[in-house]
Amino acid sequence: MRRSWIIALLIAASATAWVVSGLPFGDATEPGAPAATEPQAESQPPPTVRVADVTAQQLDSTLVLQARTLADRNVTIRAETSGLVVEALAERGDRVRRGDVLIRIAVDERQARLEEAEALVAQREIEFNAAATLNQRGYTADTARAESAARLAEAQAQLELARLALDKTVIRAPFDGMVDNRYVEVGDFLDIADHIVQLVDLDPIRVRGEISERRLGHIDFGVSGSARFLDGSEETGAVTYVGSIANESTRTFPVEIELPNPNGRIIEGITAELRLPVRQEMAHRVSPSLIGLSDDGVLGVKAVGDDNRVNFHPVEVLADSPEGIWLGGLPESLRLIVVGQDYVRAGQLVQPVYHQSVSAAEGS
Repeated sequence: MRRSWIIALLIAASATAWVVSGLPFGDATEPGAPAATEPQAESQPPPTVRVADVTAQQLDSTLVLQARTLADRNVTIRAETSGLVVEALAERGDRVRRGDVLIRIAVDERQARLEEAEALVAQREIEFNAAATLNQRGYTADTARAESAARLAEAQAQLELARLALDKTVIRAPFDGMVDNRYVEVGDFLDIADHIVQLVDLDPIRVRGEISERRLGHIDFGVSGSARFLDGSEETGAVTYVGSIANESTRTFPVEIELPNPNGRIIEGITAELRLPVRQEMAHRVSPSLIGLSDDGVLGVKAVGDDNRVNFHPVEVLADSPEGIWLGGLPESLRLIVVGQDYVRAGQLVQPVYHQSVSAAEGS
């Protein structure tokens, strides 16, 4: 039951009760008003209200959110070198494994540069070995050996660059996934950073919803949640992410669960109903008719204190059930007014009467 429906029901119930009730109405001050400064006349006894002792109970509730699915990874692979596309092995919809070849770019002069670099390294190694031998026998200075070592290191660096340049002509899948799109064809010329393939990882699949700030502290990492899809299927997973930055427009926070999806049946972007267990908390179950509004529009209930005066307690609606509404923000135990709450004000002296046939959940 939505909060607006609850308030409408409260107003209708209050109006009906005022017409049929035989209880003295007392002062016309709205609920939540300050206590009267003048004592009641001795000739007029305090109004009688029916009360019930209520105690908080443990509430196990489930939070239901509208959500959508997200791929675990969604990556656009780009070119790291320039050249002509000579082979396109990945088609849209293909499932690939990590390391599979997606695209090949023309080698051109890269192979020749690699062979040149390998030859230069071989030469520099011979020169360094000779310089080291002569230096060891005392025929050359230490500086000559150091210069030879530097030339060898430079040649080895050039060889590594040549190998990297050649490796970049083969575009491989960085992880297991599905090719969602391919942006190039054989014969296309690629430049550095051009789009090549969009690769998505759907295992696991993430289901994301948005929760309010009020519920943010009630969701724990690792707890089990479920997602129900439009086709009626339901999958279970664990909470892996709770956002720490609110959405600027909705002031809500993202929360995600991960679902196993080995066959990729669940795709990205579909609607789901996300169900999350809310952290157990203590609450009071009462009838909706017992909830009223203070002068400043705050939802609350009225109770009788030890001094037999009316107290107004603001409440927070936590959950709804066929047996009543669950409220938070109340003391653990209190004497709740179950009949006559609409005709007394906060601070007013009343005569509480216990009535065995009326419970807090039943109300007036």
